[in-house]
Amino acid sequence: MHVLYQKVLCLTEDGKSGTFVIGDEHFPASLLNLPCIVESYKTYDDSVLIKTADVGQIIMVREEGDPAPDVVEYRHGLTPPMRDARRRRFRREPDLNPELVRRVERDLQNILAGGTAENIDILSFLFSISFKKEHHLATVHERK
Repeated sequence: MHVLYQKVLCLTEDGKSGTFVIGDEHFPASLLNLPCIVESYKTYDDSVLIKTADVGQIIMVREEGDPAPDVVEYRHGLTPPMRDARRRRFRREPDLNPELVRRVERDLQNILAGGTAENIDILSFLFSISFKKEHHLATVHERK
């Protein structure tokens, strides 16, 4: 005799945690981001693979007493080679000063609008480029 169990996933309003119900048992669950996109494939004839989806999140179902993860991103991938993938395979984000980023962004918008960057004297800038070019040419002639 086959027993069919109803499976239900109820998420809270934040969409990141909830409860997984199978039959009469309730388990805590969390929605976590994977460190990279995983492609899933399907085959109908065991020779041709068809891509079916790009998987970027997993639902982690835990036992009742297990602690909930305090992060949004799952640290490890789905397979052993992807263990601690974020640290081992991806570059660290550079430490940038937010004020510097805002100033550069504002300068780029001014330049695109036909203006110039703030605190830049165009004549001294052109003079420095001309001086560097002349200095480079003089150095090349001295070598010959």
